[in-house]
Formats: sequence, C-alpha cells, structure tokens
Amino acid sequence: MDCGTSNKKSSRKRTFNRISTDGETESPRLSVTTQEEGDLREAIRVRNNEVTSLKKNIDNYEKKLKYYEELDKNLKIKNDENQKLDKLLKDSDEKCRKLLEDKESTLHHVQEKEREIEVLRSEREEARRIQDSKAFEVENRQQTINTLEKQVESIQGENEQKIKSLQHELHDLEQRLKQEQEEAISNVNKLKNEKQLVIDHFTQQVQSRDNEIQRLRGEIQQLSESNGHYEQYYRQTQEELQSFKSELERKENTLQTVVKQRDEERTLKEDERKQKDEALTRLSAIAGDRLRNNNPGITDLSDPNRPMKIAEKFTEMYDNDWTDSMEALEELDLGEEECVKILLHFLTDSYEECGRLVAELDSHILKAVIISTCEEDTNESGDNKPQDQNIPAELLKPMKDLRKKLTENNVEKLQKKLPDYLMKTRDLTEEHITACSKFVADCIKYAWMMQIQDPPVYIEWDFPSDTKIDTNILRSYTKAGDHVDFIVWPVLYLHKDGPVLNKGVVQPKSANK
Repeated sequence: MDCGTSNKKSSRKRTFNRISTDGETESPRLSVTTQEEGDLREAIRVRNNEVTSLKKNIDNYEKKLKYYEELDKNLKIKNDENQKLDKLLKDSDEKCRKLLEDKESTLHHVQEKEREIEVLRSEREEARRIQDSKAFEVENRQQTINTLEKQVESIQGENEQKIKSLQHELHDLEQRLKQEQEEAISNVNKLKNEKQLVIDHFTQQVQSRDNEIQRLRGEIQQLSESNGHYEQYYRQTQEELQSFKSELERKENTLQTVVKQRDEERTLKEDERKQKDEALTRLSAIAGDRLRNNNPGITDLSDPNRPMKIAEKFTEMYDNDWTDSMEALEELDLGEEECVKILLHFLTDSYEECGRLVAELDSHILKAVIISTCEEDTNESGDNKPQDQNIPAELLKPMKDLRKKLTENNVEKLQKKLPDYLMKTRDLTEEHITACSKFVADCIKYAWMMQIQDPPVYIEWDFPSDTKIDTNILRSYTKAGDHVDFIVWPVLYLHKDGPVLNKGVVQPKSANK
C-alpha cells in the first residue's frame, strides 16, 4: 500500500512537473505574439504614412496638371513649345505608371500583412488548444486574444477602407489625367490646324501682294512714259495758277481795305449809339431821382421796407409784441396805465432819437460836400441841419438810397446803444428793458426805418387828456367814450401832414370819470 501510494505520488509529481514545464514554455509564445502585434501596428502606421505620402504625391500631380494647363494656353502663342509639352506628357505617363506600381506595391504589403494575420490566427488556435488544459489561464488569455482580434479586425477594416478610397482616388486621377491628356492633344491638334490656316492665309496674302506689285510696276512704267506730257501740262498750269494768285491777292487787299473802312464806320456808329444810350440813361436817372426825391407819392415797389410794408409790420408789432410786453410788465406789479405809458415811451423816445441821429448823419454828409458860408448854418426851423435845396436831386437821392441799404447794419448797432438811452430818459431799470426786450428791439428797428424814408414816416402821439377823440385817426382801447384819457398807440402817417397809414389807439374817459 505504501509502495503504491508512493508510485501514485511520484506519477502525480512528474505530471505536475510536465505541466509546469509546458506552462513555462507557453509564456514566451504569448510574449512573442504581443510583440508581433506591436510590429503589426507599426507596419500599419508606416502604411498610413505611405498613404499620406501618396495623397501628397497626388496633390503634387494635380498641381503639375494645372501647370500643364498653363502650358496648353501658352501653346496658342508659341508653337515651338509642342515638343516640351510632349515630353511633359511622357513624364506624366511615367509618373502615373510609377504611381500604379506604388499602388501595387502597397497592395502587396497589405497582402503580406494579411498573411501575417493568418499566421497569428493559427498561433492563436494552437495557443487555444494548449489553454484547454489550463482553464483559468485559458480564460484570461482568451479575453486577451479576443481583444487583440477585435483590434486586428478594426485595423484590417480601416486598411480595407483606406485601400478602397485610394483605389477610387487613383481611378479618378487616371480618368482626369486621361481626359486632360486627350484635351491637351486636342488643343495641340487645334493649334496645328490654326497655324496651318494662318500660314495658308498669309501665303495667299503674299501671293496677292506680289500680284499687286507686278500690276503697280506696270502702271509705273506707263506713268513714266506719259510723265513728259504731264510735266509740260503741269508747267503751264503752274504759270496760270501763279497769275491767278497774283490777281486774287490784289483783290483780297482791295477787299480788306473796304472791310476795314466799313468796320471803322460801324465802330464809330456803335460808339455814337452807346453814348446816346448812356446819355438817355443818365437823363432818365436824373429825372427819376428828381421826381422821387422827397416825393412820397412815388414808391419804389422793389423796396421791402417801403412805408406800406412798415405800416403792416407796425400793426403786427402792436398786435403781438406789445401784448406780450404788457403781460411781462404787469408781472412786475405795475398798473395798466403805467405799463401802457412805458411801452409808448419806448416807441416815441426811440423815434425821436433815431430822427436826431438821421439829421446828424445828413448834416455830416452835407458838410462833407458843401462849403458853408459861415461857421454854422442854420435852417428856418432853427436847427443845425444844413440847407440841401441847392444840392441836385440826382446827388441827394443816391445818398439816401445808400443809407437805406445800410439799414440792417445800423439797426444792429442802435439795438445795442439805445436801451441805455431809454432807461436814462424815463428813469427805468434794466428789469423793465429785459421784460420787454423784443418789443424794445422792434421799436428801435421800425423807428429807424421810418426816419430814413424820403420823406420820413411820421407818428403822432400828442393827444392831451380831455381832447375830443377824432374817429378818423383814433380808435378806442378797452372803453367807450368821446374824450381822451391817455394815449395807448400813436397814429401812423405816410409823412407829416400826409395820409393816415394806421389809426392810433386811445383809452377814452368813462362817463362816470
């Protein structure tokens, strides 16, 4: 029993040692398989790089094909480049052939890798048979082999797709290259045909020119023969022409003399006509100036500041600015009558001061052109305004018109100067002027425009209290009555003692008052 038992233990030990030995020999085999898988991946990466390089080569070939297209264009101009194009086409064929060889080489490498994969599969099957005796190790190794198989299959699928894509691109490239070669050959043939047509055309032209030269030589020969007759006829014609030119020059000189005399007479007549027209113009201007000078019955309708326009603006100023100024003064706690008198004083004082300034301006102008008989002349009214009755109207009128043209400039200066004068005259404050600033500015403006009219537009505001109201020139303010209480707005006349342009406004006394 002990011997049998020891034999069984010895047998089991030998079996275990054999299994251990087999296990030790299996581990190097699996290690080799993993290394070959890494080599396979490296080979596939190299193949991918080769595919990328192949695509770059294809791009280069496409660029070269564009270059060939440019060469085809140049063939239309330079026929001598046909040989170069043929050589380039041959080079292109050689490169395409090399490309096909590269493709076949790539396919050969892929097939070798597939054979290597088959070897790996056979080794995997052998390893699988060995692993049947080792359940635990076989299961782990089986999982490793499955993973490797999936990776190999994935790599193989990717390689097959890349190979198919490269085959398709290569096929397209071959078709495109073939088509471009056919087009290039067609263009070359077309250029050759066009060249032949051009050569034939120029040959016909040269032949036609040669015929024309022969014909012209014959005509020249004939003309040379008849040249003697023409020379004699030419000399005779030249003599007659010279005689005709002399006669024509003589007649032209005579004609120029007559035309010159006629132009001189015409110039003299034109100068006389201009002098008459200028004299008539001056006489008309003088007569017009004399007629309009100090004559309000004749109005210059082109003047925007004529008396009728001033009357319209004067009424608008009363209807608008005067009302606004009344409200502004009433806000200063002033009574109605006091507000009316302040506004009336703004107008009348501006009118009187502008009249004084106009008289002073006229005095300076007249003194500049007239020598006084004494140091200071006085007129019948006793003021210092020089007498202008002896000054011709044609001189006075332009001076007055010039003063009107300077209205805007003068008004601007007066509107800055007179407000201080108005405050001093009536003992008013700047607050009163500010409250009625627009009304004051308009009073100064229209007062100046009235005073520079010829004769001046006249306003009347001297209507004492208890004076009977003349309804022909006055109208009531807010009450009804027959006698004046106080004046609100002056009467406007075309000139002093002239027709009324605008009625004045007065406040009548009430019956009780």
